Amino acid sequence: MTAGRSDDLDAAHRVEPGAAPTIGAPYLAPDERDARIEALAGRLEAEPLRIGTSVDGAPLVAVRVPARGDGPHERVLCTANIHGIEWVSGLVALGLLERLGRDDAAVESLRRRAEVWVVPCLNPDGYRRTWERGGDGRLAELRANSHGVDLNRNYPLPPGARRLALPGAGSNTPGDATYCGVAPLCEPETRALHDLCAAQRFHAAAGLHSFMGTLIPARVRTRDAWRAYGTLCRSFAAAQSATRYRRLASRWIDAWTGEQEDHLHHGLDCWAVCVETFPVLATLRQHLRAPTRFWRFNPRDPAPWIAQDVEGLLAYFLAALALPRPSAL
Repeated sequence: MTAGRSDDLDAAHRVEPGAAPTIGAPYLAPDERDARIEALAGRLEAEPLRIGTSVDGAPLVAVRVPARGDGPHERVLCTANIHGIEWVSGLVALGLLERLGRDDAAVESLRRRAEVWVVPCLNPDGYRRTWERGGDGRLAELRANSHGVDLNRNYPLPPGARRLALPGAGSNTPGDATYCGVAPLCEPETRALHDLCAAQRFHAAAGLHSFMGTLIPARVRTRDAWRAYGTLCRSFAAAQSATRYRRLASRWIDAWTGEQEDHLHHGLDCWAVCVETFPVLATLRQHLRAPTRFWRFNPRDPAPWIAQDVEGLLAYFLAALALPRPSAL
């Protein structure tokens, strides 16, 4: 990025004393996001499907991109914006849709082997709330759905697992940033995704987040599954052009949290990773003290992160399709 471009971005996102915070281009207002999803689906001759509704009645939209060719194929899934404030994750999902319309070796290989489903925003209510507040407010208000639930703590734990009282592992206290809700899958957003995954039996999935710059696979303890996730994470990182994300996981020192990737792996026999775009170091370089909470979670210029993480997603899905399902290991 040139010095002039950096200065322009700083000026665009600086909040003057007494001024209401705003979110602007290249990030998309809710209606603009919906229009972009429709446009990309049209270019791909893909099928936008309403898989459910949010607490406030907003549609949960999945774009089904058909496989090419008549042979047998699997299905893979990319989801984003399960946390309302993490807008860069949704732009990565849109970037994946855009890339699927190109004719290159990686796209051709993936689309000949799999039907690709993309859910660009799993938490439209949190997204809209973040937009209306200019990205400023308590994390719990911007992260959660309209019941105050952290949707990525609302999935069932594997049989026999228990939630530990650790930071980030999920809270039973309403108003906390990681409040897990009154019961697993009690929220319409998580229930809709669960029902979709149960019906479509995805072979592999990626859930997009920010801002740790890491790959967090489902928690596993068997040697074969651990090694398989090592292969998948290395494939993702090797395809990234600049910042390569490392796997953040442990076979033994870990905690069950009710996250999407654990439920998909253990409950629905699907390879699943959490992709944390935009590393901590990058966000600190951007703002030591962010003007609003939004600019802690999202880069001022998301384009480089979108480009490199889309490459990683393509490589991850292709590597996963070369593996049997988790239950077959």
